[in-house]
Amino acid sequence: MSTKLTGHSDDVIVLEGDLFDELYPSYDEPKGTIGFSDGSLLHYEYDSDGIWRFKPIVIGSLLDRIEPGIVADDTFDVVHFKDGLKWALLSRSETSFTCK
Repeated sequence: MSTKLTGHSDDVIVLEGDLFDELYPSYDEPKGTIGFSDGSLLHYEYDSDGIWRFKPIVIGSLLDRIEPGIVADDTFDVVHFKDGLKWALLSRSETSFTCK
């Protein structure tokens, strides 16, 4: 089963599919990094337009595509992964996540 990552409200990011969970970024600083078992790293940010944005830092083997959210439609970015994700990790800071 594939996995989809998107925002749900101003303080929740959701995963649906192989992974099914709610992620809670810091309300005071709503940006950071999410890492995935396929090697993907995404920067996330709740922007000034009220839209969750996800930008690839590293594109892993299962990252399929990112559909951009549209301010006029009040929709969030949607990240699509192919089948097989095993885990995701959320860092509530841009500086506390290390990858080599």
